[in-house]
Amino acid sequence: MVHMEVVDVVDIVLDPDNDTVNSGMVIELLHPLAYILVKLSRTRAGELQGLEDSVIPVEPLVRTFKVDVELNGKTQQRTVKRRQSPITAAYAFTDYQAQGQMIPSVIVDVAIPPSTGHNFFNLYVTLSRSSGRTSIRLFRDFDNAIFMHGQDAELLAKDDRLERAATQTRV
Repeated sequence: MVHMEVVDVVDIVLDPDNDTVNSGMVIELLHPLAYILVKLSRTRAGELQGLEDSVIPVEPLVRTFKVDVELNGKTQQRTVKRRQSPITAAYAFTDYQAQGQMIPSVIVDVAIPPSTGHNFFNLYVTLSRSSGRTSIRLFRDFDNAIFMHGQDAELLAKDDRLERAATQTRV
């Protein structure tokens, strides 16, 4: 929830040897795609030659693994080669958008964002949106020092001001 990366797909580049089978609304590829060009909303990556700023290619990952298969009562080992683009459609929102919501299960990224910082209050909102410890999953390891910083002086001053105003306006 703390990180939100908006990615626009700029282009899907097919394998140059790709022939397609067009059956109405569905186009079947005979070869996997070559790569997907995506534009990141925030990045520190420099411009790549031949691409516009913030556009990067995402190539499919190839993984090979072995599985045991039982055929005619005998166990045989087969090799499987899988090719998949490492992109997942997902819904994400910021800690600000999560305020006041109760979310059944959450995946939380509490690492410090590269473009902005966050404070204890951001982390509290992020970690308190689920119904309990069993429904929170952390996206990656984080630095424990995030939780050791003092509270933001500006936020403490605003809190004190609101407390004084509440005391003065009590009936």
